[in-house]
Amino acid sequence: MAIWAFGVVGLAVALCIDCAAQFTAMPVLFFGHIAAMLVCWCLMTSGSVIYVLPVSKSRDSVRAIHAAIQTCAVLVAVVGYCCIFRNHQLMGGSQFGFDPGNPPAKTAHALLGYLVLGCMLLQAFQGWSKYLGLQVGKIRHLAHPLNGRVLLVIMALNMALVLTTFPLSQALFIRLAGGILLTSAAAVILAGPAGKAAAREAVDAGEAMLLEAEKGYEQLASE
Repeated sequence: MAIWAFGVVGLAVALCIDCAAQFTAMPVLFFGHIAAMLVCWCLMTSGSVIYVLPVSKSRDSVRAIHAAIQTCAVLVAVVGYCCIFRNHQLMGGSQFGFDPGNPPAKTAHALLGYLVLGCMLLQAFQGWSKYLGLQVGKIRHLAHPLNGRVLLVIMALNMALVLTTFPLSQALFIRLAGGILLTSAAAVILAGPAGKAAAREAVDAGEAMLLEAEKGYEQLASE
């Protein structure tokens, strides 16, 4: 499963760079919003599959890495929101996408953006509460993993939605929107119970093979 997780992280980074490169001519604050939200999505995707990656044998260490990555994602999202808030403020536009003549997709994107940001802040609070609780043997917020996967799906859909409002060629739109949706879907699958279980089985099998090899070596050495 680790190779799939590495693939997801690699695709997320590549899509982040590819998508940002299409909007470098935009005003600084608008581009700042796009770049920050792309980095946020990339971090969320990577943080979701961290449990499948062979980063540490300690479950607690992996939790700490997950918490650090997702906290960075929240901070970057806040920066992205501040950029677009200031951009709207300078232009005298609505902060909720209700400007006259605004495409419905842009209004929906703005409203969903507030939902995503609010859920991210809630997830961050619950995630740290869960992590600190586990340090003292308390189990809290059992729905936190599921909520995180749902949040990643909503964020990916919102990103694909706003891409429909830009004058992109069909091929470019499919590459960016399709890539974001497929990468997010893969991350959700890997971060789910089945993906984590498969990763643990692979680690257990690898450790068992190593133990058998070590036993065989010791037997040969003693003969």
